[in-house]
Amino acid sequence: MFNIDASYDDNNGCGSTGAIIRDSSGEMITSTNNYIPQLVDALMMEAYALKEGMMLAEYIGGNRLIVQSDCMEVVEIIKNGGFMRNSAAAIYDECNIVWGGFQEISIKHLSREANQVAHELARQALLTKVFFVCGTMIPQVLLFLF
Repeated sequence: MFNIDASYDDNNGCGSTGAIIRDSSGEMITSTNNYIPQLVDALMMEAYALKEGMMLAEYIGGNRLIVQSDCMEVVEIIKNGGFMRNSAAAIYDECNIVWGGFQEISIKHLSREANQVAHELARQALLTKVFFVCGTMIPQVLLFLF
């Protein structure tokens, strides 16, 4: 399962994402956070967080996932096929492509309180303006690329 979240700074048009992937017992496998210097709005940032989380899960070989987000719009859009006409449409198109590559995947909404780790990862990336990946399943060479 993995949790995603995003932060967005309206004043500067920038934001960040956070994702944490856990195994079935709740232990962390890997996490990531990323600073994005230019995106249009908060909904686009939330869509970007979903895409990044799924790409990380795909990279480490995950094939059965439960996606958890505290953004109801992201959950509803994906449940309805990811089709929409707004600033995040292209990102949702990419999400649908990645989504189709998993053997089993679902998405559900959870409260902000239950999503604190992903929220804090996103917040830290917004403050530090860096991209970071960590975890036991990430090759060491990848850690040095970022």
